[in-house]
Amino acid sequence: MSDALPTQGFKLEVGDVGDSPAALTEISEITNFSGFDGQAAIIDVTHLQSTAKEKLQGLQDNGGFSLDVNHLPSDAGQKECRAAKAAGGKKLFLLTYSDTSTVQFEAFVMSNPQSGGVDSKVDGSFALEITGALTITEA
Repeated sequence: MSDALPTQGFKLEVGDVGDSPAALTEISEITNFSGFDGQAAIIDVTHLQSTAKEKLQGLQDNGGFSLDVNHLPSDAGQKECRAAKAAGGKKLFLLTYSDTSTVQFEAFVMSNPQSGGVDSKVDGSFALEITGALTITEA
């Protein structure tokens, strides 16, 4: 039997950086997500006496996080993300998995494209660029 986490029950909340306690607003109707796709830089430290390439690992880059949503103009969480994109400021995000484990991070909202078509609904997405470390809490 697998201990895999079901995605049903996933939740992402957004709030202001520095608020204590953080006042978080849930982003409604998320349909897909992906992220934490960054990687550390590689620093080349090879010199003339090296017998092969020598490297150091640079700072960790936690990359980006993206989410697809059913576009809801009046949803408070989606509105907060659109406002953050317009303002250019970073926001606090709290991701909660179905087992109640969490990942907290700060990010900039980089884009919010929307799409639709015949016999369809209006879809949206948000692309986040993570800045700083992740705070991971196990269930």
